[in-house]
Amino acid sequence: MCVTQNENSLLSLMQLISSNFPLGGFAYSRGLEWAVECNWVNSVETFSEWQKQWIDGPLIYLEWPMLKRCYYYTQIRDEVRFFQCVLRILSYRDTREFRLEENQRGQAMTKLILQWYPLTRDDIWLSALERSGLASIAWLGCMWGIPLRDLALGYAYNMLESSIMAGLKLIPFGQRAAQKLLRYLMEFFPNAWNKADMIMDHELGSSFLLQSIASSCHETQYSRLFRS
Repeated sequence: MCVTQNENSLLSLMQLISSNFPLGGFAYSRGLEWAVECNWVNSVETFSEWQKQWIDGPLIYLEWPMLKRCYYYTQIRDEVRFFQCVLRILSYRDTREFRLEENQRGQAMTKLILQWYPLTRDDIWLSALERSGLASIAWLGCMWGIPLRDLALGYAYNMLESSIMAGLKLIPFGQRAAQKLLRYLMEFFPNAWNKADMIMDHELGSSFLLQSIASSCHETQYSRLFRS
């Protein structure tokens, strides 16, 4: 039985956002560990509010718009603009841990990409991909023929699932609460994407100051489970 193009893109998306895909997403809390340490996040309710701030801030105004731009420049094979997008992504990673996470995820993705695509060391694409996990996902999603909206929703799901798994260990709450949270917060994604799809360059930014503060403080936290 032949796999249709739509089925192939769906299966590719499932592979890309799988928790078994070696991106290291579950090694990062993105400031949540410090937020729990200083009692900013101490319950299911406050955790939910923390995630909604991420959706209403960085996801809409940074993650998805930059994913969209990287995807577009991959489509039109503009490696210079793609590289400029990567530099811009890194400039918005406003703590050392956020920049390291972006680099580490990019390097992990690139190792896989090189198994399927023969990029060379002097290739601008390779230099860009190694620097950014977000850009690498956009590039591979485009190369695999995954529609942009599906890729964006899958990326957000992966990030949210990673955060909930971190919350499960840190707060903690039970598996049933985790599944309820995942289902509840996912419902915000479609409308959030519609807004993110319209974001112009001058509107780009993180806009989640507490997360940045938490990430900065986490660098010197005395005992840590997560890299960020």
